[in-house]
Amino acid sequence: MCSHTVNPKSESAKSRYAAEKGWLNLIDDLDLSAFIFRLGGIYGPGRSAVDTITKGESLSPRQKSRESKQYTARIHVADIYQAILASMSVRSSRRIYNVVDDDPAPRAEVFAFARSLVERRDPNLTVHSTVPDTQGRIVAAEKRVSNARLKEELGVRLLHPTYKSGLQGILDSWRTKSTYSNETGDV
Repeated sequence: MCSHTVNPKSESAKSRYAAEKGWLNLIDDLDLSAFIFRLGGIYGPGRSAVDTITKGESLSPRQKSRESKQYTARIHVADIYQAILASMSVRSSRRIYNVVDDDPAPRAEVFAFARSLVERRDPNLTVHSTVPDTQGRIVAAEKRVSNARLKEELGVRLLHPTYKSGLQGILDSWRTKSTYSNETGDV
């Protein structure tokens, strides 16, 4: 199962771990094959730092609660699909996979990169400050996790191995939509 000792600290982490154990017990009882995917922070079109910045909205209470984390594991929604698709061709009795990209990063770093992408795309756009302010805050404990098992056992090749690739892909899809809309007259 896991190659390390799991020691959840928060109540939500304890609940997730208990749910995993429950599923694994059910799998054993019914002699089934199944995978458990531990997903990083999910982002993609319509749900990303780029989207937050261009909307000019304040961070939600949930987003603000994550400001103090030094490193956060993320995963693009397209790569979740890659993992699920890869798992369909492999038989496993009880495996747990971390579905995360290769580059855990501080939230402020991700937002700074997203801001630079948006400003480069449209220098005339007024970009509101949504970069988290972590100065003077107590840093929340977290751990970086490895996706090595996902890649080695399932053969997953991430479409967006870093948040930079994922955010750039989101912005590129906007350009494609914009070009298509201009050519067809659809707005």
